[in-house]
Amino acid sequence: MLFQRNKDSNGARILSARTVLVAAACGVFGVASLSVTASAQTAPKTAAQKAALRGGSWDSIKAMPDWSGMWTPGRPPAGTPAVGGSGPFATGAPWKPEVQARLTARMARVRGEAEGGQQDIPLSNSGFCIPGGVPGNMALVSHEYVFNPGRVVILLENSEVRRIWTDGRGHEPVEEATPSFQGDSIGHWEGDTLVVETTNIYPEAEFGFGNHVTDKTVVKERFTRVGNKMRVETAITDPTLLNGVWNYTRWYDREDRPFIEYVPCTMADRAVKQGDLLKGMDFNPNRDPLGAK
Repeated sequence: MLFQRNKDSNGARILSARTVLVAAACGVFGVASLSVTASAQTAPKTAAQKAALRGGSWDSIKAMPDWSGMWTPGRPPAGTPAVGGSGPFATGAPWKPEVQARLTARMARVRGEAEGGQQDIPLSNSGFCIPGGVPGNMALVSHEYVFNPGRVVILLENSEVRRIWTDGRGHEPVEEATPSFQGDSIGHWEGDTLVVETTNIYPEAEFGFGNHVTDKTVVKERFTRVGNKMRVETAITDPTLLNGVWNYTRWYDREDRPFIEYVPCTMADRAVKQGDLLKGMDFNPNRDPLGAK
């Protein structure tokens, strides 16, 4: 099942399920095969081969790098130059001219500087109560890492979950793949660095607020602990959106604290919405979250 964003009778965008038949001959998702690594063609590994991989068994995990704690978006270490632009609006990417023009126009609306002014501010995924997805979901919230044999799980405080398979498998064959907001993430270890490639990302996932990926987007990441910081180097390719590779690096600070879950679109949501537009924020401390204003 995939999900398609439609409009209801009030003009609001909603998610309705639809079944999509993926046919390679039709080329619907055939292009994704161009970005799948050669590992997808290798034979499945046996249980013994999987256990022999780094992080493939509980005993192996005992020798893994210590990534415990919460990792909160931070700044590069002193003297380390920033690489690329990876903020909430995905600035700094080598966008194709037509894509840049579209995003510039949208940013004018976000700032309330377009023709519609403050009455024409568009919402992003979080405003519609749907996931941000890869790669944008790593930009603004803290996260933690959980090691299992053959898998690394990333728990984000906005309630999204990433599962990275390190058991030697390849990407799912195109004809069997089901795109998702988190995509199909395949990883391996190079020393203490986790190297990840993510494909099959559902096109409603975001680069940044309101900037969406396509079915051709491939995200490659390298996770490395550097002292009390986590460095995540990212390289994104998408021939329909980008002129070349978009490289950027994010840094996270380690914090010893509990996981703090933030669930978008709960009764605590103070965004005032109308259809697919943000109309303002309700800061009334005495408001009734169940509906009465």
